[in-house]
Formats: sequence, structure tokens, C-alpha cells
Amino acid sequence: LKLRIDLAALARGPLGCASVAMEGSPLSQFVILAQTAQGRDCEALVQQALEHSGVFVFGELLDCPNVQALAGAEEGARLLELLRLFAYGTYPEFVARKAQLPELNAAQRRKLQLLTVVSMASKDRLIKFTDLQVALDVTNARELEDIIIEVVYQNLIVGKMDQEKQCLEVESSTCRDCRAEDIDFIIDTLSAWEDSATKMLTSLDGMVQYSHDCHEKQWGQREELEKLIQTTRENLKEGGAEKAGGDGGCTRMPPDDADEESKRAKGTRGRWMGSMGASSRSKH
Repeated sequence: LKLRIDLAALARGPLGCASVAMEGSPLSQFVILAQTAQGRDCEALVQQALEHSGVFVFGELLDCPNVQALAGAEEGARLLELLRLFAYGTYPEFVARKAQLPELNAAQRRKLQLLTVVSMASKDRLIKFTDLQVALDVTNARELEDIIIEVVYQNLIVGKMDQEKQCLEVESSTCRDCRAEDIDFIIDTLSAWEDSATKMLTSLDGMVQYSHDCHEKQWGQREELEKLIQTTRENLKEGGAEKAGGDGGCTRMPPDDADEESKRAKGTRGRWMGSMGASSRSKH
């Protein structure tokens, strides 16, 4: 009870400073109090952390010596196991070990359900509603929707419900505490990602260089084409000037062609005059 009152006082804060710290990092306040809390007080502190609406990681609290000392008593050991379950486990794991763990109140049960959704979201990007109902031990569709809405509003995941496909579409999810045995897997995963990113960067660099080379080649071809066009224009201008200056601007026909053209003109004129005469006589 004393610890609960202390936490409430920290949350209120006469000058508002403690209130900001509590809202910014609730876990840090529990860790500070765990440095001095022992025995039953420490058990009460752990219980409050498990049901606090703003605490979803427990690694720092779990590492506190006074919290680890709870393993020396039967009830304390059970509570310590429950804290480990909240840090690393899921709701189905609690159900499987229910006889070995303390009972959950409503707030703790809901939080463990939210953490279970986070664990599932970290593995799959499409989670069927039926799988969620089984994992969360929920039979009511409305209750399942409330859990999904809460896990999104708590910024634990980014996603949306697809009612047509009856699934939860996950874009991203927050991280949970990791076990010591998970470190090697995380390192391997990050190393594989680094290798993939390095190959991608190398490929992009090659594409950039190829684009640059193509641009330079096309620019050179364009310059050559423009030079050819300019040369052709200049040659055409020079040729036109030479023709205009050689004959005074007149184009002369060869003598033979001129005689032939004269004969055709005279023949045409004779036929025209003949037709005019015949027409005149018919009128008379």
C-alpha cells in the first residue's frame, strides 16, 4: 500500500517535474523504486508494473538485484516467473503454466494479450482473426476488435483490420525484451541484413555509373549531330551563292534545247491561228 501511494505521489508531483518523468518513462520510476524495495514491497512493486498501462518492456526491472532476490521465497519466485513471462512470453504460455504462476487480474490479462499480439505481429504481416482468437483465448469478435484497437492506440503496432479477409494487416511492430539466447540470432539476422544492404548499394552504384556513361555517350552523339547539321547548312548556303553569282541570276538553257523549244512554240501558234481563221469564216 505504501508503494502504491508513493507511485501516485510521483505521478502527481507538486511541481509537475515528477509527473513529466513518470509519463515519459514509467519503467524508469519502477526501476528507481526497485533499488530500495525489498520483500513484500518489491512484490507489490512488480505487481504494479505488470498492470501499469504504460509499461510494456520489463528487462531493466527484471535485472534489478532486489527483483532477482524474489526467487528466494516461494511466492516471490512465482511472481518472478510471471515477470519473465511478461517480458518474453505470450498468453498461451501463461495458460500452459497457469498452475505454476500467480493469478492475473483484468489489467494484467489484457496487457499480456496485447503483448501476445505484438509477438505475433513481429513474425507475420498477415494474422488471421481465427489465429488471434485462439492465441488470446477470445471467442467474441467484438472483444477481439477492442484488443486490436487498443494495441494500435498504444503504438505497439502499426496496421489495420481487413474485415473482408478477416485478418490483421501489420506494417510494423514495437520490440519486446529479448532473451540472452536470442542475441546470436539477432546478430545473424542483422549481419544478413547488412550484407543484403551492401549488395543493394553496390548494385545502385553500378546503375548510377551506367546512367552517367549513357548520358555522356548520348551527349557526345548529340554534339556530333549538331556539328553535322551546321556543316550541311553552311555548305548549302555556299552552293546557293555560287550558282547565283555565276549567271547573273538567270538560268540559261543549252542551244539545242532552245531551238527545240522554239519550234514547239511556233507549231502551237500556227495551230491556234488556223483554228481562229476557221471560226471566223464559219461566222460569215
